Amino acid sequence: MFFAANNISIAEENSAAANSFKTKQHLSGSNFLRLLFGIKNILLSILFCFILFIPKTNAKSCLSFLPYGFNDFYVHLPKKASFCIRQGKLLSNYETDSYGGRLIYNNESNYYLQVFGDSQVLGLDIQKIEEHYLHDIYKKNNFIIYAAPNNGPYEVINFLNKNKIILKKKIIVTFNFSNDIYRLSNDWDVKNFVALRDYELDEILQYPFKYRLIVFKNLLLNKNFTLIRYDNKKMQSLFLHSNQKKIYNNLLKYFEELNQTAEKLDVEIELIVTHPYWVYSINKKKNKLLLQRDLNKKVEKLICNTFKKTNNINKILITEVPDELSTKDLTFDKKHLKSNKIKLKTLGKICEKV
Repeated sequence: MFFAANNISIAEENSAAANSFKTKQHLSGSNFLRLLFGIKNILLSILFCFILFIPKTNAKSCLSFLPYGFNDFYVHLPKKASFCIRQGKLLSNYETDSYGGRLIYNNESNYYLQVFGDSQVLGLDIQKIEEHYLHDIYKKNNFIIYAAPNNGPYEVINFLNKNKIILKKKIIVTFNFSNDIYRLSNDWDVKNFVALRDYELDEILQYPFKYRLIVFKNLLLNKNFTLIRYDNKKMQSLFLHSNQKKIYNNLLKYFEELNQTAEKLDVEIELIVTHPYWVYSINKKKNKLLLQRDLNKKVEKLICNTFKKTNNINKILITEVPDELSTKDLTFDKKHLKSNKIKLKTLGKICEKV
């Protein structure tokens, strides 16, 4: 299961590039042939292993990965589809609308609140609407969640502009601080992290084994495509060694564009900012997640100095972070907090102590 369910958050951490290989040695004809046939045999062997160990899956079986594709503007799930995902012992059913939004609903309401973001808000670990963290605040609403792994903040803005005809007066936009701060960089390129094009999604649902072949092709042909997934310690180090002023300026630029988009489209945005999972360090012996307070102060300072209420962004909610959690409070991929552990507070409540 080489690219199994852990692939749900493939390379969501930042714009880390895959290692490139360059040779400076001039090879003789015979050496070159031996090298060529050696590489060919290696590739054929890898391809054989891919095919040999691909599970016999079809559209009627649960997938071992979450399908999502890029259309040059934003990342989305398959359109007008129903499928299930297996993550270890957890089975999650997905139903999407004609734009690739995940429908999460019950029969008590006919109103759907539109939600935009990445995989944190998608509800990787939920089955029922009552399990989603948004339900605590928007109890009288169903949700259409236009979100997918690696769907960054500017990809969300692209969706709003491209599909303005479907937008309701009030929408929810989420910002996942874990990864979105790196997706604001000019170096960010979705194609280095999303293997599928959107036109491949329907075929992948019918023939799931092709997914691994496409991932393999990307690894082979795109030197910047990566499956690297940083752990908490590396993500903490990355943040602490990053240019904080640059991060702050990128945040300001994004927030200004989001506000201008809301004004142009005449929509009211309620913004939800989720803390990064990597503000916690992992104590493996005790199976605990321990909050790194100094690190969290730096994160909250950036949040509080960046996001301010405007006429069109009239409500801002921030996650509250307890001092300690269990490692079981992370999703299967260990890169997201489970939905039932996300509690939201107003911007003022969080920032009054910063």
